[in-house]
Amino acid sequence: MDQSDIYTWATEGFGHFTDVWDFDDFWTRANTFEACVRFVEAARAKWPTDPNVAAMETFLQQMAQTNETYFTAKLATSNWADDYGWCGIASLAARDYLQSVGADDLAASFLEIAKKCWDTMCRTGYDSSDTARPVPYGCGNGSDGDPGTKNTVTNANLFVLSLRLYAALKPSGGEVADKYLDLAYRQYVWFKAWFESDYGYLRFVPGGFALVQERPMALPDYHEEFRPTWEPGWMWTADQGLVLGALAGLHQLADDVPSVEPGVDPASLRGDLETWIDTIVKGLGPLLLDSPDGVLREAPFNSSFGDDPKDYVCGRGVLVRYLVQPEVHAFVGNQFDTQIGATAEAVWNARDTDTRQFAAAWNSANDPAFNDQFAKLWGNGDVWVTWPYDANPDPPVNGILQAAGLDVIGAAIPILDLS
Repeated sequence: MDQSDIYTWATEGFGHFTDVWDFDDFWTRANTFEACVRFVEAARAKWPTDPNVAAMETFLQQMAQTNETYFTAKLATSNWADDYGWCGIASLAARDYLQSVGADDLAASFLEIAKKCWDTMCRTGYDSSDTARPVPYGCGNGSDGDPGTKNTVTNANLFVLSLRLYAALKPSGGEVADKYLDLAYRQYVWFKAWFESDYGYLRFVPGGFALVQERPMALPDYHEEFRPTWEPGWMWTADQGLVLGALAGLHQLADDVPSVEPGVDPASLRGDLETWIDTIVKGLGPLLLDSPDGVLREAPFNSSFGDDPKDYVCGRGVLVRYLVQPEVHAFVGNQFDTQIGATAEAVWNARDTDTRQFAAAWNSANDPAFNDQFAKLWGNGDVWVTWPYDANPDPPVNGILQAAGLDVIGAAIPILDLS
């Protein structure tokens, strides 16, 4: 591949995204918005004077104006707790981008949206009591009085959102920022307690590597098999990215933690964080990225592919997005560059050549071999699963798939040899 390859993938893939992004689905619209922001930032960094990239920026700024109205309206309705996490994180990404182009008023609006998302997420799902066993606290994915499931995505989203709000507000100082760091640290304590337990939430397999399961499962209070439907061993790619983003983000801020937790030693905290990060990063290769073709795939569980595939088909894009963000990349380095490049090429090759719509399966011919290999290593898996989408799916799936592809191509832009 050469410079014209990745440039074509980027510009044509983005061109189709502009046709399919405007759908009504709160959390996936937030996630695709962040994918767009990260992609445009990567394109701008590589091709700062290119007119097509300038057009992308113009589109993104218009999209931001529309989404500011959309998100504000959604905040006035009832949604699942994790929806607010996705929206808040995307809003902070948009804020940073908008500040970089001088759109300060709109940037300030997105900061307010992120703060409201955090407030609502805490009010909707956070368990402030100490009665849950075996691990107290944490955030349930609740809505309308339903306490919800304390799954990985909800708790990692709250963790990341809390850290990024603290970082955004830290320059103003005082308790306004500290409350976000305080909750981020409490979320870390929740994850650490599970990771150090014997319940296999951080699940190790032979070879000493591990990944995080979709939710912790243990009696008496963590045995929720529905909302959504659970199966043994289930793990999701996006969870790995979110958890790495949370742990690495706290690592960056470890010296600040004693301001809200006076007994914490930053050096010891960083050591623990490095252990968990290293453990998960080591698990990504053997379990998700070391297939013969080097293409990232979703772990083969019917709970992802069959129960509500619309919610899970974006996960690979989320994982790659986090792998290349600076706080995580500091630990990952270049070890997955070949796989990210191979996955970007597979995304492009699997597109519908007429519409430029990205597919759900990025190299389906090798999917059965990957599924079988994963199930043997992990000990669970539904090796026959496939994504139930045709070449040009209906909204919102078309927008979700296009954004996931942009996540991967955007991550590949600074990696591939463009000389």
